[in-house]
Amino acid sequence: MSDSRPTACIVSTGEEVLRGELIDSNSAEIARQLGEAGFEIQLMLTAGDRRGDLDFVLRTALSRADWVFMTGGLGPTEDDLTAEVVAQLAGVPLEFDLPSWQHIERRFAEFGIPLTENNRKQALFPAGSRILENPNGTAPGFVTTLQLAGVRKQVVALPGPPREMQPMLRDFLAGLPQARKPTHSFIRFLGIGESSLADVMRPWAEQHGVELGYRAIFPELELKLYDASAAQIDALRRFVLERLADVLVDFSAESVPQLCARYLTETGQTLAVAESCTGGLVGKIITDIPGASAYFLGGVVSYANSAKHDLLGVDAATLAEHGAVSEPVARQMALGVRERFGADLGLAITGIAGPGGGSEHKPVGTVWLGRADAAGCQARHRQFVRGREWVRTFAAHDGLRWLMADWLQARWRAALGGD
Repeated sequence: MSDSRPTACIVSTGEEVLRGELIDSNSAEIARQLGEAGFEIQLMLTAGDRRGDLDFVLRTALSRADWVFMTGGLGPTEDDLTAEVVAQLAGVPLEFDLPSWQHIERRFAEFGIPLTENNRKQALFPAGSRILENPNGTAPGFVTTLQLAGVRKQVVALPGPPREMQPMLRDFLAGLPQARKPTHSFIRFLGIGESSLADVMRPWAEQHGVELGYRAIFPELELKLYDASAAQIDALRRFVLERLADVLVDFSAESVPQLCARYLTETGQTLAVAESCTGGLVGKIITDIPGASAYFLGGVVSYANSAKHDLLGVDAATLAEHGAVSEPVARQMALGVRERFGADLGLAITGIAGPGGGSEHKPVGTVWLGRADAAGCQARHRQFVRGREWVRTFAAHDGLRWLMADWLQARWRAALGGD
């Protein structure tokens, strides 16, 4: 590969993939590995087990890119057509490879499975191909070089099972000269919609002559700038910090829960949570991250007022005077859970998730957050919209973001060179 980025298309095969009976995780993994190796992905295509369709898909892919990486169709049955179709495209016959056949014989003997004559098909490859060994299965892969309209193309055929495909692809890419790896910029947001973010970013993108990408990962939103220069990334981050700091999460692709795990680990603090309207959701998203036991001590789902009083020590008079969804109750919940668990940090969430329960002064979506540490306690009012799931999910993520607000701001400054 040269200094310029090589182009590639990804082809998956199989009726089970085409019909949605099997999720195509292979294409995503291939795209990830190719991106890390410096390839520019042009297309992802899927064909069933019909010869004409596979021929069409391969021709289309080869017309768009210099490399085609494909999975599936290397088995012993009549509908496994990858080697045959690639050989036809290359204008060469299929050749029997004795070492591959001997490998297949050994594998079947190890498994104690009878070897049938049709398994010889897995040792047939387009003439002149480079064979890719498969230490994790029976079907070897292969690489075939061909000419299309006078241009050199390469097809890399890989087995379908992920446990066989992934290491084979990794080993193959490791043996290639490294291409120029692109620099991408990812920015995470919480509390802004895709259309609103695109509207804010459009003038900046037009000014700098770049195309931005957007990806909704509920409840967060990711902004992407591909193959960017250091100057473009710096300018983008400064613009975002100036215009969108109130909804910014981080200048990375990490989610709020992932960042919270990093925050608690780096600062060496422990956390306990008191939840009302979120019903244990905060605890769930924290413990979804492996290793949470190092910093998460536990939580109390205090849905009823009696639970807030009995388990967290919230004053009954405060509940009667201000209601469960209020600043003083959020404060007392945070203080109570921190004290009872002996945690460095206490986070509390109490609110009205809906669809009922709201009032003129406290409409559905009203949420109070409480944060307690050794220095004292703070509370924060939030107003969310769109329905019960949105209120609960946004409240959980917003609470965690608020918990590490100072730490996040330090990361933002560091990303801008300490400005």
